[in-house]
Amino acid sequence: MGSFYSVMAQEDARLEKAEKLIGLGKTQEAYRILNDLVKTNPGNQRAIFLTGKLFVAEHKFKLATLFLNQSIEKSENPTEDMYFALGDAYQKSHQFEDAIETFEKCKPGGKFKKVLPGKLLECRTGQELKSKPLEVKISNPGDKINSLAHESHPLVTADFMQLFFTRGDASEENPAKDEIYQSFNKTGWEKAIPLPGPVNSDEGSTCAGISPDGQTLYFIRPQQKGDIFYSEFKDGSWSKPKAFPYNSPKAESSLSLSADGKRLFFVSDRAGSKDIYVCNKTPKGWSKPIRPGAYINSAADEESPWLDADGKYLYFSSKGHGTMGGFDIFKVPYGETGADPENIGYPINSASDDLYFMLLPDEKTAFYSSGRDGGFGGQDLYSIRMSIGKTPQLALFKGTVSETSGLPIDASVLITETESGQTVAKLKAHPETGTFVTMLQSGKSYSVLVEKEGYLFYSDLVNLKDQETYNELSRDIRMQKLLPGVTLVLNNLFFDNGKSSLRKESSKELMRILSIMRQNPGLVVEIAGHLDPGGPEDILQKLSENRAHAVVDYLVTTGIKSTRVIAKGYGSTKPITDNKTERSRQQNRRMEFRILSFQ
Repeated sequence: MGSFYSVMAQEDARLEKAEKLIGLGKTQEAYRILNDLVKTNPGNQRAIFLTGKLFVAEHKFKLATLFLNQSIEKSENPTEDMYFALGDAYQKSHQFEDAIETFEKCKPGGKFKKVLPGKLLECRTGQELKSKPLEVKISNPGDKINSLAHESHPLVTADFMQLFFTRGDASEENPAKDEIYQSFNKTGWEKAIPLPGPVNSDEGSTCAGISPDGQTLYFIRPQQKGDIFYSEFKDGSWSKPKAFPYNSPKAESSLSLSADGKRLFFVSDRAGSKDIYVCNKTPKGWSKPIRPGAYINSAADEESPWLDADGKYLYFSSKGHGTMGGFDIFKVPYGETGADPENIGYPINSASDDLYFMLLPDEKTAFYSSGRDGGFGGQDLYSIRMSIGKTPQLALFKGTVSETSGLPIDASVLITETESGQTVAKLKAHPETGTFVTMLQSGKSYSVLVEKEGYLFYSDLVNLKDQETYNELSRDIRMQKLLPGVTLVLNNLFFDNGKSSLRKESSKELMRILSIMRQNPGLVVEIAGHLDPGGPEDILQKLSENRAHAVVDYLVTTGIKSTRVIAKGYGSTKPITDNKTERSRQQNRRMEFRILSFQ
Protein backbone atom coordinates (compact mmCIF):
# COMPACT_ATOMS: atom_id res chain seq x y z
CA MET A 1 0.00 0.00 0.00
CA GLY A 2 2.78 2.33 0.90
CA SER A 3 4.44 1.59 -2.40
CA PHE A 4 1.20 2.55 -4.24
CA TYR A 5 0.99 5.93 -2.48
CA SER A 6 4.66 6.49 -3.11
CA VAL A 7 4.16 5.94 -6.85
CA MET A 8 1.13 8.25 -6.82
CA ALA A 9 3.10 10.93 -5.01
CA GLN A 10 5.91 10.68 -7.56
CA GLU A 11 3.39 10.95 -10.40
CA ASP A 12 1.81 14.03 -8.82
CA ALA A 13 5.22 15.65 -8.37
CA ARG A 14 6.09 15.01 -12.03
CA LEU A 15 2.71 16.36 -13.15
CA GLU A 16 3.26 19.55 -11.15
CA LYS A 17 6.69 19.92 -12.70
CA ALA A 18 5.28 19.43 -16.23
CA GLU A 19 2.59 22.05 -15.57
CA LYS A 20 5.22 24.56 -14.40
CA LEU A 21 7.35 23.82 -17.48
CA ILE A 22 4.37 24.50 -19.78
CA GLY A 23 3.85 27.83 -18.01
CA LEU A 24 7.50 28.70 -18.64
CA GLY A 25 7.24 27.79 -22.30
CA LYS A 26 9.52 24.76 -21.94
CA THR A 27 7.09 22.52 -23.78
CA GLN A 28 9.60 19.98 -25.13
CA GLU A 29 10.83 19.11 -21.63
CA ALA A 30 7.23 18.99 -20.37
CA TYR A 31 6.22 16.68 -23.23
CA ARG A 32 8.93 14.16 -22.32
CA ILE A 33 7.56 13.93 -18.78
CA LEU A 34 3.91 13.69 -19.86
CA ASN A 35 4.57 11.20 -22.64
CA ASP A 36 6.41 8.92 -20.18
CA LEU A 37 3.53 9.17 -17.67
CA VAL A 38 0.87 8.33 -20.29
CA LYS A 39 2.91 5.35 -21.51
CA THR A 40 3.21 4.05 -17.95
CA ASN A 41 -0.42 4.76 -17.09
CA PRO A 42 -2.67 5.27 -20.19
CA GLY A 43 -5.56 6.17 -17.91
CA ASN A 44 -3.79 9.10 -16.22
CA GLN A 45 -6.45 11.71 -16.87
CA ARG A 46 -4.42 14.66 -15.59
CA ALA A 47 -1.42 13.76 -17.78
CA ILE A 48 -3.72 13.59 -20.82
CA PHE A 49 -5.30 16.95 -19.87
CA LEU A 50 -1.92 18.63 -19.45
CA THR A 51 -0.78 17.19 -22.79
CA GLY A 52 -3.79 18.89 -24.38
CA LYS A 53 -2.86 22.20 -22.71
CA LEU A 54 0.74 21.71 -23.87
CA PHE A 55 -0.44 21.42 -27.49
CA VAL A 56 -2.47 24.62 -27.03
CA ALA A 57 0.75 26.33 -25.87
CA GLU A 58 2.50 25.00 -29.00
CA HIS A 59 -0.37 26.28 -31.22
CA LYS A 60 -1.32 22.74 -32.27
CA PHE A 61 -4.97 23.39 -31.55
CA LYS A 62 -6.65 20.54 -33.45
CA LEU A 63 -4.33 18.03 -31.79
CA ALA A 64 -5.10 19.66 -28.43
CA THR A 65 -8.85 19.09 -28.87
CA LEU A 66 -8.25 15.33 -29.20
CA PHE A 67 -6.37 15.10 -25.90
CA LEU A 68 -8.68 17.48 -24.03
CA ASN A 69 -11.73 15.51 -25.21
CA GLN A 70 -10.04 12.31 -24.11
CA SER A 71 -9.29 13.75 -20.66
CA ILE A 72 -13.00 14.65 -20.23
CA GLU A 73 -14.08 11.16 -21.34
CA LYS A 74 -11.77 9.57 -18.77
CA SER A 75 -13.00 11.83 -15.97
CA GLU A 76 -15.95 10.82 -13.80
CA ASN A 77 -16.68 14.46 -12.93
CA PRO A 78 -15.23 16.83 -15.58
CA THR A 79 -14.31 20.21 -14.11
CA GLU A 80 -14.95 23.70 -15.44
CA ASP A 81 -11.21 23.94 -16.18
CA MET A 82 -11.53 20.98 -18.55
CA TYR A 83 -14.53 22.37 -20.41
CA PHE A 84 -13.03 25.86 -20.63
CA ALA A 85 -9.70 24.52 -21.93
CA LEU A 86 -11.49 22.38 -24.54
CA GLY A 87 -13.72 25.30 -25.58
CA ASP A 88 -10.64 27.47 -25.97
CA ALA A 89 -8.93 24.84 -28.13
CA TYR A 90 -12.07 24.48 -30.29
CA GLN A 91 -12.22 28.27 -30.67
CA LYS A 92 -8.57 28.55 -31.68
CA SER A 93 -8.97 25.71 -34.20
CA HIS A 94 -11.99 27.62 -35.65
CA GLN A 95 -14.53 24.95 -34.64
CA PHE A 96 -16.80 27.69 -33.34
CA GLU A 97 -20.03 25.70 -32.94
CA ASP A 98 -18.24 23.07 -30.84
CA ALA A 99 -16.57 25.86 -28.87
CA ILE A 100 -19.91 27.52 -28.04
CA GLU A 101 -21.45 24.19 -27.01
CA THR A 102 -18.46 23.40 -24.77
CA PHE A 103 -18.24 26.88 -23.18
CA GLU A 104 -21.94 26.64 -22.32
CA LYS A 105 -21.17 23.57 -20.17
CA CYS A 106 -19.32 25.88 -17.79
CA LYS A 107 -21.48 27.19 -14.94
CA PRO A 108 -22.91 30.67 -15.71
CA GLY A 109 -21.92 31.95 -12.27
CA GLY A 110 -18.84 29.80 -11.91
CA LYS A 111 -15.10 30.30 -12.10
CA PHE A 112 -15.11 31.78 -15.61
CA LYS A 113 -18.21 33.99 -15.28
CA LYS A 114 -16.25 37.18 -16.12
CA VAL A 115 -14.68 35.90 -19.32
CA LEU A 116 -17.34 33.51 -20.67
CA PRO A 117 -19.60 36.20 -22.24
CA GLY A 118 -16.61 37.60 -24.12
CA LYS A 119 -15.50 34.15 -25.31
CA LEU A 120 -19.01 33.35 -26.59
CA LEU A 121 -19.17 36.69 -28.40
CA GLU A 122 -15.79 36.02 -30.02
CA CYS A 123 -17.00 32.62 -31.24
CA ARG A 124 -20.13 34.15 -32.79
CA THR A 125 -17.96 36.81 -34.46
CA GLY A 126 -15.75 33.99 -35.72
CA GLN A 127 -18.78 32.15 -37.14
CA GLU A 128 -19.86 35.26 -39.03
CA LEU A 129 -16.39 36.02 -40.43
CA LYS A 130 -15.73 32.40 -41.36
CA SER A 131 -18.96 32.34 -43.37
CA LYS A 132 -17.57 35.11 -45.63
CA PRO A 133 -13.94 34.09 -46.29
CA LEU A 134 -11.59 36.42 -48.16
CA GLU A 135 -9.96 35.41 -51.43
CA VAL A 136 -6.37 35.43 -50.21
CA LYS A 137 -3.37 33.13 -50.20
CA ILE A 138 -1.54 32.89 -46.86
CA SER A 139 1.95 31.36 -46.99
CA ASN A 140 4.43 30.34 -44.32
CA PRO A 141 7.93 31.23 -45.65
CA GLY A 142 9.42 28.09 -44.09
CA ASP A 143 12.27 27.19 -41.79
CA LYS A 144 14.67 29.77 -43.22
CA ILE A 145 12.55 32.33 -41.37
CA ASN A 146 10.37 30.51 -38.82
CA SER A 147 11.47 28.16 -36.04
CA LEU A 148 10.20 26.39 -32.92
CA ALA A 149 10.58 29.73 -31.12
CA HIS A 150 8.27 32.74 -31.50
CA GLU A 151 8.75 34.91 -34.59
CA SER A 152 7.05 38.28 -34.61
CA HIS A 153 7.04 41.83 -35.96
CA PRO A 154 8.14 41.41 -39.59
CA LEU A 155 9.59 44.58 -41.12
CA VAL A 156 10.05 44.49 -44.89
CA THR A 157 11.75 47.30 -46.80
CA ALA A 158 9.72 48.96 -49.57
CA ASP A 159 11.84 47.34 -52.30
CA PHE A 160 11.08 43.88 -50.83
CA MET A 161 14.80 43.11 -50.49
CA GLN A 162 15.31 43.00 -46.70
CA LEU A 163 13.31 41.44 -43.86
CA PHE A 164 13.87 42.17 -40.16
CA PHE A 165 11.95 40.39 -37.40
CA THR A 166 12.06 39.35 -33.74
CA ARG A 167 12.75 35.80 -32.63
CA GLY A 168 12.22 34.64 -29.05
CA ASP A 169 15.20 32.74 -27.66
CA ALA A 170 14.20 29.07 -27.51
CA SER A 171 16.90 28.14 -25.03
CA GLU A 172 15.71 26.95 -21.63
CA GLU A 173 18.47 28.88 -19.87
CA ASN A 174 17.03 32.25 -20.95
CA PRO A 175 13.55 31.77 -22.43
CA ALA A 176 12.61 35.45 -22.16
CA LYS A 177 15.36 36.82 -24.38
CA ASP A 178 14.35 38.21 -27.77
CA GLU A 179 16.72 38.93 -30.63
CA ILE A 180 16.42 40.75 -33.96
CA TYR A 181 17.10 38.71 -37.10
CA GLN A 182 17.63 39.74 -40.70
CA SER A 183 17.10 38.00 -44.06
CA PHE A 184 17.88 39.14 -47.62
CA ASN A 185 15.70 38.41 -50.63
CA LYS A 186 17.81 37.25 -53.56
CA THR A 187 16.18 34.27 -55.25
CA GLY A 188 13.86 34.00 -52.25
CA TRP A 189 14.39 34.72 -48.57
CA GLU A 190 17.80 33.53 -47.35
CA LYS A 191 18.27 31.86 -43.98
CA ALA A 192 17.81 34.49 -41.30
CA ILE A 193 20.75 35.44 -39.10
CA PRO A 194 21.01 37.61 -35.97
CA LEU A 195 21.50 41.27 -36.85
CA PRO A 196 25.18 42.15 -36.32
CA GLY A 197 26.29 45.21 -34.43
CA PRO A 198 25.04 47.09 -31.36
CA VAL A 199 21.29 46.67 -31.91
CA ASN A 200 20.96 43.27 -30.21
CA SER A 201 21.93 43.27 -26.54
CA ASP A 202 22.45 40.73 -23.76
CA GLU A 203 19.12 41.77 -22.24
CA GLY A 204 17.23 41.27 -25.51
CA SER A 205 15.92 43.52 -28.31
CA THR A 206 12.68 43.45 -30.28
CA CYS A 207 11.79 45.04 -33.62
CA ALA A 208 9.66 48.19 -33.57
CA GLY A 209 9.83 49.80 -37.03
CA ILE A 210 11.90 50.40 -40.17
CA SER A 211 12.35 53.27 -42.61
CA PRO A 212 11.28 52.39 -46.19
CA ASP A 213 14.90 52.25 -47.38
CA GLY A 214 15.92 49.90 -44.56
CA GLN A 215 18.62 52.22 -43.24
CA THR A 216 17.00 53.32 -39.95
CA LEU A 217 15.82 50.58 -37.59
CA TYR A 218 13.65 51.25 -34.53
CA PHE A 219 13.65 48.67 -31.74
CA ILE A 220 12.67 48.09 -28.11
CA ARG A 221 14.96 47.35 -25.18
CA PRO A 222 12.62 45.46 -22.80
CA GLN A 223 15.05 45.74 -19.89
CA GLN A 224 15.27 49.55 -20.28
CA LYS A 225 11.64 50.31 -19.35
CA GLY A 226 10.50 49.08 -22.77
CA ASP A 227 11.89 52.21 -24.42
CA ILE A 228 12.23 52.73 -28.17
CA PHE A 229 15.69 53.21 -29.66
CA TYR A 230 16.87 53.67 -33.23
CA SER A 231 20.04 52.90 -35.14
CA GLU A 232 21.19 54.02 -38.61
CA PHE A 233 23.14 51.97 -41.13
CA LYS A 234 26.26 54.03 -41.88
CA ASP A 235 29.63 53.10 -43.37
CA GLY A 236 28.73 49.42 -43.53
CA SER A 237 27.49 48.96 -39.95
CA TRP A 238 24.70 49.90 -37.55
CA SER A 239 25.34 53.03 -35.49
CA LYS A 240 25.26 53.31 -31.71
CA PRO A 241 21.57 53.30 -30.65
CA LYS A 242 19.87 56.58 -29.75
CA ALA A 243 16.73 56.94 -27.64
CA PHE A 244 13.41 57.94 -29.24
CA PRO A 245 12.55 61.43 -27.89
CA TYR A 246 9.04 60.53 -26.69
CA ASN A 247 9.68 57.51 -24.49
CA SER A 248 7.74 57.47 -21.22
CA PRO A 249 8.12 55.79 -17.80
CA LYS A 250 5.71 53.13 -19.12
CA ALA A 251 6.44 50.66 -21.93
CA GLU A 252 6.44 51.59 -25.61
CA SER A 253 6.13 49.03 -28.39
CA SER A 254 5.62 48.83 -32.14
CA LEU A 255 6.35 51.82 -34.37
CA SER A 256 5.80 52.60 -38.05
CA LEU A 257 6.57 55.42 -40.47
CA SER A 258 4.23 56.57 -43.22
CA ALA A 259 5.46 56.12 -46.80
CA ASP A 260 5.91 59.88 -47.23
CA GLY A 261 7.87 60.14 -43.97
CA LYS A 262 5.47 62.74 -42.55
CA ARG A 263 3.84 60.64 -39.80
CA LEU A 264 5.20 58.33 -37.13
CA PHE A 265 2.91 55.95 -35.23
CA PHE A 266 3.79 54.06 -32.07
CA VAL A 267 2.13 52.18 -29.22
CA SER A 268 2.45 52.98 -25.52
CA ASP A 269 0.65 51.97 -22.33
CA ARG A 270 1.34 55.37 -20.72
CA ALA A 271 -2.42 55.98 -20.31
CA GLY A 272 -3.16 52.62 -18.67
CA SER A 273 -3.70 50.32 -21.65
CA LYS A 274 -1.88 49.95 -24.95
CA ASP A 275 -2.94 52.82 -27.23
CA ILE A 276 -1.78 54.15 -30.59
CA TYR A 277 -0.10 57.57 -30.75
CA VAL A 278 0.98 59.65 -33.74
CA CYS A 279 3.69 62.30 -34.28
CA ASN A 280 3.80 64.62 -37.29
CA LYS A 281 6.95 65.75 -39.05
CA THR A 282 7.91 69.40 -38.55
CA PRO A 283 10.94 71.43 -39.70
CA LYS A 284 12.37 70.89 -36.18
CA GLY A 285 11.70 67.14 -36.00
CA TRP A 286 8.76 65.10 -34.69
CA SER A 287 5.87 66.90 -33.00
CA LYS A 288 4.68 65.81 -29.58
CA PRO A 289 2.60 62.61 -29.78
CA ILE A 290 -1.17 62.81 -29.79
CA ARG A 291 -3.60 59.97 -29.18
CA PRO A 292 -6.33 59.55 -31.84
CA GLY A 293 -9.82 59.11 -30.46
CA ALA A 294 -12.00 56.09 -29.77
CA TYR A 295 -12.50 55.43 -33.48
CA ILE A 296 -9.02 53.83 -33.24
CA ASN A 297 -8.23 53.33 -29.56
CA SER A 298 -10.70 51.17 -27.63
CA ALA A 299 -10.88 50.38 -23.93
CA ALA A 300 -8.85 47.22 -24.68
CA ASP A 301 -5.29 46.99 -25.99
CA GLU A 302 -4.27 48.18 -29.46
CA GLU A 303 -1.04 47.23 -31.22
CA SER A 304 1.03 47.51 -34.41
CA PRO A 305 -0.32 50.50 -36.40
CA TRP A 306 0.43 50.62 -40.13
CA LEU A 307 -0.65 53.40 -42.51
CA ASP A 308 -1.04 52.20 -46.09
CA ALA A 309 1.23 53.71 -48.74
CA ASP A 310 -1.20 56.37 -49.97
CA GLY A 311 -2.18 57.36 -46.42
CA LYS A 312 -5.89 56.46 -46.68
CA TYR A 313 -6.29 53.53 -44.28
CA LEU A 314 -4.73 52.82 -40.91
CA TYR A 315 -4.34 49.11 -40.15
CA PHE A 316 -3.86 48.03 -36.54
CA SER A 317 -4.36 45.09 -34.20
CA SER A 318 -6.85 45.28 -31.35
CA LYS A 319 -8.49 43.18 -28.66
CA GLY A 320 -11.47 45.53 -28.81
CA HIS A 321 -13.78 46.48 -31.70
CA GLY A 322 -15.06 42.86 -32.02
CA THR A 323 -12.53 40.08 -32.51
CA MET A 324 -12.74 36.33 -33.13
CA GLY A 325 -10.14 35.76 -30.40
CA GLY A 326 -7.00 37.48 -29.14
CA PHE A 327 -5.72 40.35 -31.28
CA ASP A 328 -7.44 40.78 -34.66
CA ILE A 329 -6.37 43.14 -37.46
CA PHE A 330 -8.67 46.06 -38.26
CA LYS A 331 -8.62 48.94 -40.72
CA VAL A 332 -10.17 52.39 -40.53
CA PRO A 333 -10.13 55.42 -42.87
CA TYR A 334 -7.40 57.53 -41.29
CA GLY A 335 -8.57 60.92 -40.06
CA GLU A 336 -12.32 60.16 -40.32
CA THR A 337 -13.25 60.37 -36.66
CA GLY A 338 -16.78 59.06 -37.22
CA ALA A 339 -15.63 55.89 -38.96
CA ASP A 340 -15.91 52.45 -37.37
CA PRO A 341 -12.91 50.08 -37.54
CA GLU A 342 -13.54 47.13 -39.84
CA ASN A 343 -12.30 43.62 -39.04
CA ILE A 344 -10.33 42.73 -42.18
CA GLY A 345 -11.72 39.20 -42.04
CA TYR A 346 -11.03 35.50 -42.12
CA PRO A 347 -8.69 33.72 -42.89
CA ILE A 348 -6.23 36.59 -42.38
CA ASN A 349 -7.54 36.93 -38.85
CA SER A 350 -7.65 33.83 -36.68
CA ALA A 351 -8.86 33.06 -33.17
CA SER A 352 -5.27 33.47 -31.95
CA ASP A 353 -3.19 36.65 -31.89
CA ASP A 354 -2.75 38.30 -35.32
CA LEU A 355 -0.28 41.16 -35.14
CA TYR A 356 2.19 43.45 -36.94
CA PHE A 357 0.31 43.58 -40.24
CA MET A 358 2.22 45.56 -42.88
CA LEU A 359 0.91 46.12 -46.40
CA LEU A 360 3.51 46.59 -49.13
CA PRO A 361 3.15 49.50 -51.60
CA ASP A 362 1.46 47.35 -54.27
CA GLU A 363 -1.45 47.01 -51.78
CA LYS A 364 -1.71 43.29 -52.65
CA THR A 365 1.16 41.81 -50.63
CA ALA A 366 1.30 41.85 -46.85
CA PHE A 367 3.30 40.33 -43.98
CA TYR A 368 2.24 39.68 -40.42
CA SER A 369 2.70 37.45 -37.36
CA SER A 370 0.05 34.92 -36.42
CA GLY A 371 -0.34 32.20 -33.79
CA ARG A 372 -2.55 29.99 -35.95
CA ASP A 373 -2.52 26.20 -36.13
CA GLY A 374 -0.08 24.52 -38.51
CA GLY A 375 3.01 26.67 -38.01
CA PHE A 376 6.45 25.74 -36.72
CA GLY A 377 5.56 26.62 -33.13
CA GLY A 378 4.29 29.69 -31.31
CA GLN A 379 3.88 32.82 -33.41
CA ASP A 380 5.13 32.47 -37.01
CA LEU A 381 5.61 34.99 -39.79
CA TYR A 382 3.30 34.73 -42.81
CA SER A 383 2.97 36.46 -46.16
CA ILE A 384 -0.42 37.26 -47.67
CA ARG A 385 -1.30 37.64 -51.34
CA MET A 386 -4.56 39.49 -51.92
CA SER A 387 -6.52 38.53 -55.04
CA ILE A 388 -8.26 41.90 -55.12
CA GLY A 389 -6.97 45.13 -53.70
CA LYS A 390 -7.46 48.83 -54.26
CA THR A 391 -5.21 50.54 -56.79
CA PRO A 392 -2.85 52.94 -55.03
CA GLN A 393 -2.05 56.19 -56.82
CA LEU A 394 1.64 55.69 -56.16
CA ALA A 395 4.90 54.57 -57.67
CA LEU A 396 7.73 52.75 -55.96
CA PHE A 397 10.86 54.55 -57.17
CA LYS A 398 14.12 52.75 -56.55
CA GLY A 399 17.62 52.94 -57.90
CA THR A 400 21.18 51.72 -57.66
CA VAL A 401 24.08 54.19 -57.64
CA SER A 402 27.54 53.02 -58.68
CA GLU A 403 30.71 54.03 -60.46
CA THR A 404 31.09 53.11 -64.11
CA SER A 405 33.07 50.10 -62.84
CA GLY A 406 30.01 48.93 -60.91
CA LEU A 407 31.38 49.76 -57.42
CA PRO A 408 28.46 50.98 -55.19
CA ILE A 409 28.44 54.63 -54.10
CA ASP A 410 26.67 56.00 -51.02
CA ALA A 411 25.56 59.12 -52.89
CA SER A 412 22.98 61.66 -51.71
CA VAL A 413 19.64 61.56 -53.54
CA LEU A 414 17.36 64.61 -53.62
CA ILE A 415 13.89 64.39 -55.17
CA THR A 416 11.82 67.52 -55.77
CA GLU A 417 8.41 68.11 -57.30
CA THR A 418 9.15 69.82 -60.62
CA GLU A 419 6.42 72.45 -60.74
CA SER A 420 6.43 73.58 -57.11
CA GLY A 421 10.10 72.95 -56.40
CA GLN A 422 9.09 71.35 -53.08
CA THR A 423 11.48 68.74 -51.66
CA VAL A 424 9.80 65.33 -51.60
CA ALA A 425 12.61 63.11 -50.31
CA LYS A 426 16.21 63.31 -49.13
CA LEU A 427 17.84 59.90 -49.29
CA LYS A 428 21.24 58.29 -48.92
CA ALA A 429 22.15 55.33 -51.11
CA HIS A 430 23.03 52.20 -49.12
CA PRO A 431 26.84 52.15 -48.58
CA GLU A 432 27.17 48.43 -49.39
CA THR A 433 24.69 48.07 -52.25
CA GLY A 434 24.25 51.62 -53.56
CA THR A 435 20.46 51.19 -53.44
CA PHE A 436 17.77 53.68 -52.47
CA VAL A 437 13.97 53.51 -52.47
CA THR A 438 11.04 55.87 -51.89
CA MET A 439 7.36 56.32 -52.73
CA LEU A 440 6.10 59.02 -55.11
CA GLN A 441 2.55 60.27 -55.61
CA SER A 442 1.10 59.98 -59.10
CA GLY A 443 -0.14 62.95 -61.13
CA LYS A 444 3.13 64.86 -60.81
CA SER A 445 6.63 64.99 -62.26
CA TYR A 446 9.79 64.91 -60.20
CA SER A 447 13.40 66.03 -60.58
CA VAL A 448 16.00 63.60 -59.26
CA LEU A 449 19.47 64.78 -58.27
CA VAL A 450 22.23 62.37 -57.23
CA GLU A 451 25.48 63.83 -55.86
CA LYS A 452 28.78 62.59 -54.47
CA GLU A 453 31.94 64.61 -53.95
CA GLY A 454 34.49 63.96 -56.72
CA TYR A 455 31.83 62.90 -59.23
CA LEU A 456 29.66 64.62 -61.78
CA PHE A 457 26.13 64.91 -60.48
CA TYR A 458 23.38 62.80 -62.06
CA SER A 459 19.97 64.28 -62.80
CA ASP A 460 16.78 62.70 -64.09
CA LEU A 461 13.12 63.46 -64.64
CA VAL A 462 10.44 61.06 -63.37
CA ASN A 463 7.09 61.84 -65.02
CA LEU A 464 4.07 60.35 -63.26
CA LYS A 465 1.46 62.79 -64.60
CA ASP A 466 -0.36 60.15 -66.63
CA GLN A 467 -0.05 57.32 -64.11
CA GLU A 468 -3.34 55.79 -62.98
CA THR A 469 -2.21 52.48 -61.43
CA TYR A 470 0.51 51.33 -59.08
CA ASN A 471 3.87 51.20 -60.80
CA GLU A 472 7.48 50.41 -59.99
CA LEU A 473 10.26 52.46 -61.54
CA SER A 474 13.95 51.76 -61.27
CA ARG A 475 17.12 53.53 -62.34
CA ASP A 476 20.61 52.11 -62.73
CA ILE A 477 22.69 55.22 -62.09
CA ARG A 478 26.34 55.26 -63.09
CA MET A 479 28.24 58.26 -61.73
CA GLN A 480 31.33 59.51 -63.48
CA LYS A 481 34.45 61.03 -62.03
CA LEU A 482 35.63 64.44 -63.17
CA LEU A 483 37.88 63.35 -66.05
CA PRO A 484 38.36 64.56 -69.66
CA GLY A 485 35.96 62.87 -72.06
CA VAL A 486 33.28 62.23 -69.45
CA THR A 487 29.75 63.21 -70.53
CA LEU A 488 26.84 64.11 -68.26
CA VAL A 489 23.25 64.08 -69.55
CA LEU A 490 21.35 67.12 -68.23
CA ASN A 491 17.89 65.64 -67.75
CA ASN A 492 16.36 68.61 -65.94
CA LEU A 493 16.82 71.34 -68.54
CA PHE A 494 13.43 72.16 -70.07
CA PHE A 495 12.42 73.92 -73.30
CA ASP A 496 9.04 74.47 -74.89
CA ASN A 497 8.43 72.40 -77.99
CA GLY A 498 10.33 73.85 -80.95
CA LYS A 499 11.83 76.68 -78.88
CA SER A 500 15.26 77.42 -77.40
CA SER A 501 14.32 79.55 -74.38
CA LEU A 502 15.00 77.85 -71.06
CA ARG A 503 11.92 77.38 -68.90
CA LYS A 504 11.96 78.43 -65.23
CA GLU A 505 11.91 74.77 -64.09
CA SER A 506 15.50 74.56 -65.44
CA SER A 507 16.90 76.89 -62.78
CA LYS A 508 18.04 74.21 -60.32
CA GLU A 509 19.87 72.23 -63.02
CA LEU A 510 21.57 75.42 -64.24
CA MET A 511 22.68 76.18 -60.68
CA ARG A 512 24.20 72.69 -60.41
CA ILE A 513 26.20 73.20 -63.62
CA LEU A 514 27.31 76.61 -62.37
CA SER A 515 28.39 75.09 -59.05
CA ILE A 516 30.58 72.48 -60.80
CA MET A 517 32.22 75.16 -62.95
CA ARG A 518 32.94 77.38 -59.94
CA GLN A 519 34.26 74.55 -57.75
CA ASN A 520 36.56 73.34 -60.56
CA PRO A 521 38.08 76.42 -62.25
CA GLY A 522 40.25 74.19 -64.48
CA LEU A 523 37.26 72.68 -66.29
CA VAL A 524 36.68 73.38 -69.97
CA VAL A 525 33.42 71.91 -71.23
CA GLU A 526 31.17 71.51 -74.22
CA ILE A 527 27.43 72.07 -73.90
CA ALA A 528 25.86 69.91 -76.59
CA GLY A 529 22.27 70.00 -77.85
CA HIS A 530 20.63 66.88 -79.31
CA LEU A 531 17.15 66.26 -80.74
CA ASP A 532 15.18 63.18 -81.69
CA PRO A 533 14.72 62.45 -85.44
CA GLY A 534 11.53 63.83 -86.95
CA GLY A 535 11.90 66.85 -89.21
CA PRO A 536 14.27 68.66 -91.57
CA GLU A 537 17.78 68.16 -90.30
CA ASP A 538 18.86 71.77 -90.93
CA ILE A 539 16.07 73.01 -88.65
CA LEU A 540 16.91 70.41 -85.99
CA GLN A 541 20.58 71.37 -86.22
CA LYS A 542 19.84 75.07 -85.70
CA LEU A 543 17.41 74.43 -82.80
CA SER A 544 19.87 72.14 -80.99
CA GLU A 545 22.62 74.74 -81.39
CA ASN A 546 20.41 77.57 -80.11
CA ARG A 547 19.51 75.50 -77.04
CA ALA A 548 23.19 74.87 -76.32
CA HIS A 549 23.87 78.61 -76.65
CA ALA A 550 21.05 79.37 -74.18
CA VAL A 551 22.85 77.31 -71.52
CA VAL A 552 26.26 78.81 -72.34
CA ASP A 553 24.82 82.35 -72.25
CA TYR A 554 23.45 81.69 -68.75
CA LEU A 555 26.86 80.47 -67.52
CA VAL A 556 28.73 83.39 -69.05
CA THR A 557 26.32 86.00 -67.64
CA THR A 558 26.82 84.49 -64.17
CA GLY A 559 30.60 84.90 -64.33
CA ILE A 560 32.02 81.85 -66.14
CA LYS A 561 34.65 82.80 -68.74
CA SER A 562 33.43 82.22 -72.29
CA THR A 563 36.68 80.36 -73.07
CA ARG A 564 35.62 77.59 -70.66
CA VAL A 565 32.22 76.79 -72.26
CA ILE A 566 31.64 75.86 -75.90
CA ALA A 567 28.14 75.51 -77.39
CA LYS A 568 27.53 72.93 -80.09
CA GLY A 569 24.40 71.53 -81.72
CA TYR A 570 24.22 68.05 -83.23
CA GLY A 571 20.62 67.99 -84.45
CA SER A 572 19.42 64.38 -84.60
CA THR A 573 22.70 62.92 -85.83
CA LYS A 574 23.63 61.19 -82.56
CA PRO A 575 20.63 59.27 -81.18
CA ILE A 576 21.34 56.98 -78.23
CA THR A 577 18.20 54.76 -78.51
CA ASP A 578 15.86 53.46 -81.22
CA ASN A 579 13.38 56.37 -80.89
CA LYS A 580 10.37 54.02 -80.90
CA THR A 581 8.83 55.02 -77.55
CA GLU A 582 8.17 58.32 -75.80
CA ARG A 583 10.81 57.40 -73.21
CA SER A 584 13.43 56.69 -75.92
CA ARG A 585 12.51 59.89 -77.80
CA GLN A 586 12.98 61.82 -74.57
CA GLN A 587 16.42 60.22 -74.13
CA ASN A 588 17.44 61.27 -77.65
CA ARG A 589 16.09 64.81 -77.06
CA ARG A 590 18.78 65.79 -74.56
CA MET A 591 21.37 68.31 -73.45
CA GLU A 592 24.87 67.14 -72.53
CA PHE A 593 27.76 68.48 -70.47
CA ARG A 594 31.05 67.02 -71.76
CA ILE A 595 34.46 67.66 -70.15
CA LEU A 596 37.01 68.67 -72.78
CA SER A 597 39.92 69.29 -70.41
CA PHE A 598 40.55 69.49 -66.68
CA GLN A 599 43.57 71.13 -65.12
